[in-house]
Amino acid sequence: MKQDNWYPAPGPAGNSTVHHLFDVLDGLPKGNGYVQPGVRQQVPSDGDYSTHDPALVNSTSADFLGQVAYQHADNTYLGLLQASMLAPGPTVTGVSPAFGTSGSTVVIEGSGFTPGSVLDFGPIPCPDPIIGVGGYRISATVPDGVGIVDVRVTNVRGTSPVEPLGQFAYDGPAPLVVTGIDPISGPAMRTTATITGSGFPEDAGVNFKDRPSKSVTWISDTQLTATAPLQIDDDQTVDITVTAGEIASATGPADEFTYTGL
Repeated sequence: MKQDNWYPAPGPAGNSTVHHLFDVLDGLPKGNGYVQPGVRQQVPSDGDYSTHDPALVNSTSADFLGQVAYQHADNTYLGLLQASMLAPGPTVTGVSPAFGTSGSTVVIEGSGFTPGSVLDFGPIPCPDPIIGVGGYRISATVPDGVGIVDVRVTNVRGTSPVEPLGQFAYDGPAPLVVTGIDPISGPAMRTTATITGSGFPEDAGVNFKDRPSKSVTWISDTQLTATAPLQIDDDQTVDITVTAGEIASATGPADEFTYTGL
């Protein structure tokens, strides 16, 4: 079974983790067929079968699985069928403030917030959220909880995906979040990346995979710079994480940096 070229160039190709996953799947009991009962619509011959998310092209597990989700989304199929698109579901893009206590007031920003939407802080529902006009804001009182939780909105269009900027930290400090890297590639020791996000303390550290950068400059709580350290393999894509003590930012496609050799 070959997974390297499932997605259009430039990728992503399946890395070792993805190949292992498919090896496991290939070893499962056989004899089952895949069917889609009731499907009568034929896909037009001129459908765009190269559809993919151009933001997820690195050979990492996160990008590969992100393309799986993209290619299996309802609107991807509807686009191939040249049918009408579904209205997008709710999306959370920010929580302000991003930390506090039970009973405090926060504002959730995003889109697709329809009347009757349900708001959850982790597994705990939020009582009586107030949906703003236009569906871009929700005012809410923080329910009881502990730790760092994902704030998500659910309505008839679905549940908002987990979003790093949609986290809330009980009792603080604000969650460490990385939302972008510039540049996204370069050689070790000669590339200084600007890291954007939120919750960066003045004594923050920066790791490229498991290697700490030896040159970190704090600019603000939303921006740092760090020089890429040497890696054992100088041709790979790694996650950049911002650290504060034993706490580190969550990883995802937005924090990926690709080494391009010496």
